[in-house]
Amino acid sequence: MHTAKVRHPVPQALVLAVALVLGLMAAGGTAQAAENYGYQSISYSGVANTPTSDKPQSKLWWNDGSWWAQMWTTGTGWQIYRLDRATKTWVSTGVTNDTRSSTLSDTLWDGNKLYIASHVATISGDSGSKASLTGQPAKLYRYSYAAGKYTLDSGFPSNINNNSSESMTIDKDTTGAVWATWTQVSGSSTSGFTSSVYVNSLNPGTSTWGTPFVLPVADPNPAPDDISAIVAFGSNKIGVMWSDAPAGTVYWATRTDGTSPSAASSWKVQPAVQGKGQADDHLNIKALLADPSGRVYAAVKTSLDSSTDKTLPQLQLLVFRPGTGSFTRSTIATLADCVTRPQILLDTTNNVVRAFHTAPSTSASGCAYSGVPGSIYEKTASMDNPVFGSGRGTPVIQDGASANINDVTTTKQGVNATTGVVVMASNKATQRYWFSDRSLGTAPPP
Repeated sequence: MHTAKVRHPVPQALVLAVALVLGLMAAGGTAQAAENYGYQSISYSGVANTPTSDKPQSKLWWNDGSWWAQMWTTGTGWQIYRLDRATKTWVSTGVTNDTRSSTLSDTLWDGNKLYIASHVATISGDSGSKASLTGQPAKLYRYSYAAGKYTLDSGFPSNINNNSSESMTIDKDTTGAVWATWTQVSGSSTSGFTSSVYVNSLNPGTSTWGTPFVLPVADPNPAPDDISAIVAFGSNKIGVMWSDAPAGTVYWATRTDGTSPSAASSWKVQPAVQGKGQADDHLNIKALLADPSGRVYAAVKTSLDSSTDKTLPQLQLLVFRPGTGSFTRSTIATLADCVTRPQILLDTTNNVVRAFHTAPSTSASGCAYSGVPGSIYEKTASMDNPVFGSGRGTPVIQDGASANINDVTTTKQGVNATTGVVVMASNKATQRYWFSDRSLGTAPPP
């Protein structure tokens, strides 16, 4: 009986020892509690998709000594915000572009103009395929900038296409043409679905787009869930990358500026990576126009999640070197790390690739399926020899009270000692933006 134990006096030394152990256990529990990393920002509601998604897109840019972002404002729509670094707050400029709650967007600052491509998002996934919707145009907004203000240019927005899509990205070539790419799904559950990689370009010096066309290469028809992305690189090139999960291939098609846009002879296609389980619909692609070698960096996810070999890559970095015309690859993180939704930044001050991705919270035990929200982590590797260390990396955005951070986004531009590093993500459970802001070379403060 429990009452019998109280009849025997307990030595004082034992009492002190037990108290010490319990104190250490309590202290250990406190140390393991999840911390906040980064900063909580504005709330959002009334938007159909997580506002910092999707994988290839960039919602942030650096201009005139400040960071700016395309952010959803409840009751108003998508607006341009500026980061007040002193107070760690995002401040609306009052400039509203798209008011459609069903859209996602990609942003590009070219040093002179701001471009925002906004498309209605129709997303296929594990629950089934969905056809793109007609009569739902993607729009390009172009802004001039002066004295801290963005002003919409005459003739904009202009329509890029007339269909919804899972994703859309833009970039600008050396002739001044703005290019867009997306995958468009046709068909039905009865007849079957067909997905095609599309591109279109804005005629230089105008607000007029050409006619969208399917990329004129062999078999530009991935699964309905697959996506494409576009990037300008080298001295005069445009590249389109897309995933083809059923084929286990990430494809790469390039074109020289000034050649016929829709002619098959203008495009050269090759696998960026190929093999069973090597492709998934997660990719993020970056290049530095100032890089004389014209290298292109892409973070891609494999579809090896169900493998029992946890040393296999889950995220990989592909590097295209025009001098050799081929890709190299290295592992960013393995299946054991449970990571997903990568984005990369090119840091010119330190000559490193900065990879960001979602992984379980620092307070989580074990390794949950990689598709679930958690926290945002960062890993780095040399741009010249990109070998990443083991593990998930360093947490940079984490809501200690709600392990539901996901969909990291940042800028297309390179970062340096002047810009520092800013990345943004969303907590879908609390419907709040979160972000990380720090100088280069410093650890993210909790």
